[in-house]
Amino acid sequence: MYVIYKELQRCRDNGLKGVLGTIISTEGSTYQKTGAKCFITEDGILTGLLSGGCVEGDLKEYVQEILASGLSRIVHYDFQDDGDIVWGLGLGCNGKMNVYLEPYLPGDRNRNPAIIDTFFSAAQSKTIHRITIVASKDESLSGTTWLIDPASRETPNIPFQEILQDYYSKRCLQKNGLSSIGGQSDLLVFYEFTEPPPELIIFGAGPDAIPLVQIAKTLNWHTTVLDYRTAFVTRENFPNADQLIVYPAGTVPDIAIHHNSYVILMTHNFIQDQIILENVLKMSPAYLGVLGPRKRTDQLIGTSEVLCADPILHHIHSPIGLDLGSKTPEEIALSILAEIMVAYRGGTGSRLSEGEGKPTIRTEKEREVVLKP
Repeated sequence: MYVIYKELQRCRDNGLKGVLGTIISTEGSTYQKTGAKCFITEDGILTGLLSGGCVEGDLKEYVQEILASGLSRIVHYDFQDDGDIVWGLGLGCNGKMNVYLEPYLPGDRNRNPAIIDTFFSAAQSKTIHRITIVASKDESLSGTTWLIDPASRETPNIPFQEILQDYYSKRCLQKNGLSSIGGQSDLLVFYEFTEPPPELIIFGAGPDAIPLVQIAKTLNWHTTVLDYRTAFVTRENFPNADQLIVYPAGTVPDIAIHHNSYVILMTHNFIQDQIILENVLKMSPAYLGVLGPRKRTDQLIGTSEVLCADPILHHIHSPIGLDLGSKTPEEIALSILAEIMVAYRGGTGSRLSEGEGKPTIRTEKEREVVLKP
């Protein structure tokens, strides 16, 4: 979302048009899942991927048509047979997907590009839901979009009662997907539930924090670096960080920490780490890791009455990171963010080659049996 958001800004600044592509349904094995997006500008720049790159090449063929008509459309891709090889894509994903293409026309009030701008802008900082009519017997309804702030107590201003009721039945699942709404218009509606990018909060601006920020920004995460040492918290050291905060030693900075915050303690100062740990733990971040050996973390806890009495000590990750055999600061940063990614995405951290999808390796004799007519 973030990279497309930045590209939309470039288009607005330069008066460029574009086409936003969204996967609205999938079947079988596909490179990306429902809700994934790409954006193609009229000057040919592609941002985001829906496949290994081949589908995007085909989607570019629709750009001029959609920009000229100003109308959205659905494009269907089927990779479940050899047709895609003949067709020239040859992805071999063994799946199907439908991609919804909608024009982005800055300056055209009739096409309402502001709804796309608002959606991507809001998604950078809060949860936002989007409802779009992607197909209808009444063509004038196709492309109609509503944005909903789930934190608001106001009833969404949606004139279709069937859509409103269907949305309320699905919002608790937070699952992107299509829904068919009956009635005169026979509406096909796409529900999209987005959350802001994860926020990486690093207490400690030493040299070992620099590669952490670099990798986190490559992942398009929001990053905040905090330290009591003014000389460390500089734009020279952290040119890509979203926020740099200096706070007085012996205190805890006033910063919002929530369910989408991933916190790392690496001040290398025992007292400072202890004070922060006492306060941050009770804020229930999504992840809380402490750099250093487990013995040091045990000392942080054992010498603190506050921490010893905390019932959620098991939420602390220490030692921090996955066992990748890391040695350099960059490798250690990678192992830390790998563990955080497991917490964020719900993975296991195990080798994919050892999972259920591991290829079957047959002997030459076994292959002869399989190939025998």
